[in-house]
Amino acid sequence: MLIVALVGCGSAPAATTDFFGQTVEPPRGLAKLRPGMSVAEAKRLVPALHEPAQKGVRDELLVDSGVGDVALTVRVDAGTVASIVAIVQGHGARELLTRAWGQPQITRDSLGQPEVTWASELTGWKVKLDCLERNCLVEYVPYHVLTSEFFGAHVVPPGDLAKLKIGMKLAEARALAPGPVSVRAGIANDVDGVREFVAVDDKLGTIRSIYLNLPQHSESLITEAWGAGLPATEPVGKAVLVWPDPETGWRATLRDALGYSHDLAFDNYLPAAQLFGDQPDSLEGLHEPVLGHPVDEVKRAYKDELTVQGKDLIITLAPTEWDRFGTRITLATSGGKVRALTFAVPWKPHPEARDTLLDLFKHKWGEPKETVDDGKPLLVFRDDDPRVEIREDTEHGAWQLELKQ
Repeated sequence: MLIVALVGCGSAPAATTDFFGQTVEPPRGLAKLRPGMSVAEAKRLVPALHEPAQKGVRDELLVDSGVGDVALTVRVDAGTVASIVAIVQGHGARELLTRAWGQPQITRDSLGQPEVTWASELTGWKVKLDCLERNCLVEYVPYHVLTSEFFGAHVVPPGDLAKLKIGMKLAEARALAPGPVSVRAGIANDVDGVREFVAVDDKLGTIRSIYLNLPQHSESLITEAWGAGLPATEPVGKAVLVWPDPETGWRATLRDALGYSHDLAFDNYLPAAQLFGDQPDSLEGLHEPVLGHPVDEVKRAYKDELTVQGKDLIITLAPTEWDRFGTRITLATSGGKVRALTFAVPWKPHPEARDTLLDLFKHKWGEPKETVDDGKPLLVFRDDDPRVEIREDTEHGAWQLELKQ
């Protein structure tokens, strides 16, 4: 299909340096576009965009190049601009682009493979050249040098990603950040080497993860922006660095990814201090009281965070800074009211958090009475209503809490 398109323009002159211009940027008005932009917006900005005469293997829009050996395509994924590509017939593109823009930079990609590029901070574009068997692909991607300023003073995802939340319904997420949510292969950010991803739980129809793929040198820039990360170990035994930010409620986790790249994942969390609060008879993380309250009242108050499991109700809150999964608070009911709530606060990924949490419990409820229940140590922090009992689960590295009437 591609060969036919190029041959069909054979009566037009071949591309010269004038076609590509003196600056690194897409020709024919395509510099107005950006990955992540909707097709409707792209067509508004570049009215010359049109559907191909025959649909190929991928969704794309075309712009007539005006030359006989170049096809200009805007690749589309889920109604979103994914990339801008010029397909040059033959293998003369490198010489042509060198005459237009000077010598390219020869670098290596995240897999260690050689990469031929030209970039301009002035125009905000970078070109990657990849010559295949019959043609050369000239891919245009947004470009600005990656510095510590990109990450900012606080842990927050960039751009529209900051509008999302883990567990958010897809319909709401697409309205807030349509590009990254719709394009499963990720969207190129305006900053060099940064790609935005939103992973989706297709079964639940919710956002599963939000992350950036970053180049190899990004770790030092993140540390410059946010300070040293906290070493942690994920459930699979993988070492990572974590930056929790109690001011924003976002937490970033840096892990090794494909080749030499890194993934920086963002998730929402609830600091343990905010989950517990200072009042001895309530949990600050619960926006409405539950213990001793009618089941129907609790269901109405927590309709978005609550699931039913048999006779019990489960409220799922954001994870604490030491956990990867939401904090599941189980509400035991009888007589139409909530009589007890139980939940775990893990510390295994950060062993030092064991004592930090214990100090937090003492600050909230005072010194405990140490007893034995069913042959295992039990800490009773409070005899009043509610009674507060805490057990240490050394096998799973967590504190198990129960508050009951």
